[in-house]
Amino acid sequence: MKICFILGPFRPGKCGISDYVDLLGKELERRGHSILRESIHNSKSFDNLSNDLPDADFYSIQFAPYSFAKRGLSGKSLFKFARSIRQKKVQINFHEIWIGAYPQASWKEKIIGSCQKREILKFLKIAQPKIIHASNSAAINHFKKEGIKAEPLYLFGNIPFHSSDNQPDEIPMLQVVFFGTLYKQFPFRLLGQRLSEISLALGKGVNLWVIGRQRESVGLSKLKEMAIANNFKTNVRGELCTDSISNEFQMCSLAISTTPYDILGKSGATAAMLEHGLPIYAYDDGDTPKENLFIFEPFQDQIFLINESSHAGKIVQFSQRPRKPFFDGVVHTADTMLEMLS
Repeated sequence: MKICFILGPFRPGKCGISDYVDLLGKELERRGHSILRESIHNSKSFDNLSNDLPDADFYSIQFAPYSFAKRGLSGKSLFKFARSIRQKKVQINFHEIWIGAYPQASWKEKIIGSCQKREILKFLKIAQPKIIHASNSAAINHFKKEGIKAEPLYLFGNIPFHSSDNQPDEIPMLQVVFFGTLYKQFPFRLLGQRLSEISLALGKGVNLWVIGRQRESVGLSKLKEMAIANNFKTNVRGELCTDSISNEFQMCSLAISTTPYDILGKSGATAAMLEHGLPIYAYDDGDTPKENLFIFEPFQDQIFLINESSHAGKIVQFSQRPRKPFFDGVVHTADTMLEMLS
């Protein structure tokens, strides 16, 4: 089968969507499928692609408004492209939808988001894709409000498992890892209270490990303040190679995701920690109704909420179990896509 991925600038190692397409494409090629990539960038627009669409059995559009246009709006060229794929077999995978779709959004975000929403809905109406995918509860809920059916599709991590013989049998500290952006809105003070409860129950001190480049210095400052207030150790590891990150995950017993619970599925960093068998502490900010929240089936026993006081005890119980084996998310998503095409 010939599969054509369409995305913004292709920059593996510097762009999450590019990593996604690169890893998924290689897995599909390993299974004997032919993979094409069409990248929308300065020299190739949707208008160009509409006039020169490569022949393929299936088109997979990796959609993010700001990936296709600096201002997040592609205009008439997007609608021309929609008409060119209308009779094709098309999947649209939304990594991002319109901005401003949350209660605390600024007036500027809401105005731009309103324009983006109109553009996206018109695009979908013209293109009439075979299936629409999104990775998280919030996006699927917003589509549902607009009368559009979107199915969940797992967004995998990009940290492969690295086998190491240097892992100790017993770790004396409660090693807690943060991987990804430390968003300043996250309730660090409440997290400190919960980690203190877990620490007391396990009889272990707390060591916080921060991995990766931090885009928000305020979040890191808040984390350090919380650590000092609770007598936790802090170790800022910075950017590491994927093998080192995998080894660090294996040394830890708990992970924290500062991505809100309803959009947890769009975080590749969180996916990487889940795939390594780590329990995740997350926060539900209440933006999406509880009845519309979901967690992908392989991880339903790994995610705990800081909001729920009883979940600290559940994490203690989870930590007594044997470590879950590595979950290969790339293989899982490739299986899902091929089932969809059969």
